[in-house]
Amino acid sequence: MYSRDVLDGDHFPIVHDFSYAASPTPVFVMLPLDVVTRDGVLQHGKALEVSLKTLKKIGVEGVMIDVWWGIVERDGPGSYDWDAYLTLMEMVSNAGLKLNAVMSFHACGANVGDYFEVKLPGWVLEAAVDDPDLFFTDQYGYRNPEVISLWADNAKTLEGRTPLECYGDFMRSFRDSVEAAGLTETLSEISVGCGPCGELRYPAYPENKQRQQSSQWQFPGIGEFQARSISHWFPYDRCYDQRALGNLARAGSEAGHIEWGGAGPHDAGGYNNLPHETGFFRAHLGSWDTEYGQFFLSWYSGELVEHGDRMLQCARGVFGASDDGVQLALKCAGVHWWYNSRSHAAELTAGYFNTRSGDYAPERDGYEPIVKICAKHEARLNFTCAEMRDIEHPFFSRCGPEGLLRQIRAAAGRHGVKVAGENALCRFDQDAYDKIITNCRGEGNESARWESGALLPPMASFTFLRMTRELFEDDNFNSFVHFVTRMANETGVDVDGAEGGERTRELVKPERVMESLHRSAGGLNLHDLRQETASGLVAAQFSDHI
Repeated sequence: MYSRDVLDGDHFPIVHDFSYAASPTPVFVMLPLDVVTRDGVLQHGKALEVSLKTLKKIGVEGVMIDVWWGIVERDGPGSYDWDAYLTLMEMVSNAGLKLNAVMSFHACGANVGDYFEVKLPGWVLEAAVDDPDLFFTDQYGYRNPEVISLWADNAKTLEGRTPLECYGDFMRSFRDSVEAAGLTETLSEISVGCGPCGELRYPAYPENKQRQQSSQWQFPGIGEFQARSISHWFPYDRCYDQRALGNLARAGSEAGHIEWGGAGPHDAGGYNNLPHETGFFRAHLGSWDTEYGQFFLSWYSGELVEHGDRMLQCARGVFGASDDGVQLALKCAGVHWWYNSRSHAAELTAGYFNTRSGDYAPERDGYEPIVKICAKHEARLNFTCAEMRDIEHPFFSRCGPEGLLRQIRAAAGRHGVKVAGENALCRFDQDAYDKIITNCRGEGNESARWESGALLPPMASFTFLRMTRELFEDDNFNSFVHFVTRMANETGVDVDGAEGGERTRELVKPERVMESLHRSAGGLNLHDLRQETASGLVAAQFSDHI
């Protein structure tokens, strides 16, 4: 079988540091997608100022913000407009909060929950007219303008620069601008966008509301490989990312099967097929469980892991070592539908070679290679689904968010990688909060069992999706305050029975937090808060992820 492992020959040390587990899990809040407009203007200023101060008062550690490539570098290559983001960072700093910045090298508007539209920079879209292989291509010939293809990482087609060089220059300019503004201490994490939604994955399930029907995904469809066989509806020259095909051809030749390098699977169905409807993904005698299937999946997932490795290496070169630089992070997608099936079809099309054992193929952990590149570059792994339970999803779609999250956290524990959690859906109910707290707390306090993956270590942080008008409604806000205080009271453990016995901790009482808000010396009160946010923040009509 063709073997791909970006870490072959790399002998980096695995460091298990669980000192963070002694402190409560810090809570961050995602800011609205459109806090900065497409023209680079910071909007909802008063609402943000009041909201940020309120979050600080109730015990929130910081906020997370998408820093959109299509906004900052909209005027031309190398022309960066950081004004709105620096103003926002100053507001965050003045409120006493920390900022996690997502380097968003993707477009917004093609996925579930995208109520705001941001395209890639116009000059990138223009370059794609001359070089259409800058974008991923599906079997219908659709070129997806959501993100640049990973196979173009080193192609000098962007005004003489490669995409990787563009990403590096963008991050370097951000670093320098933040330093010049004296805001470095406010920055706590850089999440490196590696694909759609900022996640390390292929655009296998685009919603594309305004695109052709063939490229519209709906839950629980299996999605599509982004390197596929010829569709008989379109001529050859419209259906392929030629860089992907060239790479696949070389892989087939190296594997001793030139015939495997001509195209991807011909029997993998379409975006909205179910596994049993395809020859490739069906549980028994499916093509995934053959020598060819294992070859293709190894190649496809290996290309994704190598892209993630390149992106983290690029970011580490900009921000320096983790000891004296900013914390890096990489985000994985929570593709939980069909997780409890044999082939894990939706994960496979997204690029995660994660399967149960078949008649031919052994069981495969598709997330360990990603965890390894995080360990290699001392990056955290951000992952969603923290509030989800299997029973909340339709049985026929074989959803397994709980098992998926456990698998990833166990792999991270084995390799010394800290996991930061997020909720996938914007929820304010007690069941969701209970599940989040349970996940953040982890299991036990024995570091040896965390290192082996037998038990799950606590999460390093949690980010709540997201700040909206709904968050500050009476019942929702009260329940959120109780959640934040419970996180302060119920997470954090004495690792391995630290000296001095059980720690004593002054409990945070939500009633006192609310009283503090009402008598704020700065005139801050809930009425003012709701008045501002009612007109300033969008409603959470959708979630960001399935």
